[in-house]
Amino acid sequence: MKFAKFICAAVLTFSSTAAFAADAPVRVLVPAYTQAAVTTLKPMIESKTGLTLALEAATTDVILERLAKGDAGDLVVTSKSSLAPAEVQSRVQAPRDVAVSTVGIGVADGVPAPKLATPQDVADFLKATPSFAYSTAQSGRHMASVIEKLGLTEVMKPKTQTGAGLMGARIVKGEVAAVGQQISELRLAGVKNIVPLPDALQLQIVVAAAAVKGSNRAGDVEKIVAILASPEAAKAYTEAGLRPLTK
Repeated sequence: MKFAKFICAAVLTFSSTAAFAADAPVRVLVPAYTQAAVTTLKPMIESKTGLTLALEAATTDVILERLAKGDAGDLVVTSKSSLAPAEVQSRVQAPRDVAVSTVGIGVADGVPAPKLATPQDVADFLKATPSFAYSTAQSGRHMASVIEKLGLTEVMKPKTQTGAGLMGARIVKGEVAAVGQQISELRLAGVKNIVPLPDALQLQIVVAAAAVKGSNRAGDVEKIVAILASPEAAKAYTEAGLRPLTK
């Protein structure tokens, strides 16, 4: 009798745990440049799947640190290149490409949009702007390489600021005249007057969605990734400043 009661209690406990796990939000880690798009898609995903998403914003470096520690939730939506190292690949399922992020230069509202059709246009703009900023992350490193390629390293040094996070906020606050960063990050910071770099100087960052190994929500994550990679998601990517892979 006691054994039967023990088995019954164990079954009830297991059932309750399983039900709780199924009802718990699916944790999704996103860096700033995918945050707006995934946030916009969240209601549609929840409506179509019946799941609840809990979005957690973090820098790419923090996401990678959390993957290494085994605390990265259930799904990450970040740059494909950041998931490429072998030690990171071992922590995620096969990433699925969903969009492309590109770099642009933003200026304040009301200021004439810069002409950036050619590398010479970019050089002329950078020489003329009184102040400039870029981040210490991937897009910032790219902007530094663009400046070097254009032979403007010494010209830009005294009027350039660098830092972490949404550098476009410095335009909104009036701290700088222009910022070079991923277009989606500039938009997230509230910058609307943005022009992409020309193809010859552009950086294309493939955005991928990858399930985290060890998560007990593999089936749920698969449904979410399917929507993130679907034509239905294209509008959200475009509005967030990303380029959709499907239309």
